[in-house]
Amino acid sequence: MTTATEIEALRQSTIRRAIGPTILLGSGSYFDFHDPEGSEITIEDIAYGLAYEGRCAGQCFSRILQRRVFYSVAEHCVRMSFAVSEEFALQALMHEVGEAVCGDMTAPLKSLNPDYKAIEKRCEAAILSKFGVVMTNPLEIKRADVRMLATERRDLLPWRGEQWSNNDQMQAYDFEIVPWEPDFAAQSFLLRYGVLTNG
Repeated sequence: MTTATEIEALRQSTIRRAIGPTILLGSGSYFDFHDPEGSEITIEDIAYGLAYEGRCAGQCFSRILQRRVFYSVAEHCVRMSFAVSEEFALQALMHEVGEAVCGDMTAPLKSLNPDYKAIEKRCEAAILSKFGVVMTNPLEIKRADVRMLATERRDLLPWRGEQWSNNDQMQAYDFEIVPWEPDFAAQSFLLRYGVLTNG
């Protein structure tokens, strides 16, 4: 039988976690930004978190559809996982996992917020470790990410040829992007994860 003292201790523990720097995930677990390594998170939390997180601050305009569209981080990851060699496919799929709990801050804004960047990187490392994913070639993943950005800029942004950075010479991929609905993006992420992990 549970004592009143045990119940109170449990209540205090729950309150402490809920009012601290935590977020409640769709699975019902709290993700603690002070302790990402000790936090529980499921692959579904990641898939849906990324599927409902918009790339480019939601400022996408489809060149193909000629209208504003929603393009998710999950779709970005799934497409990138098919663009790289099989050796790097799982790393490409999981390269944005920190954004499942931290959100997707645009790179220009992130460059002005080093504390946020450090927190996101710690969360990313903790989640990758939890799922046993090791980034064996970060340069290859970064190169693919930059090519994805070139592809997204071509297909999903009203870009007029302005120079953004030294990476402007990076060639876009041959495929064209017509964005998916968020639920489809989440299910595609989960399916791809299952295939890549034999799950």
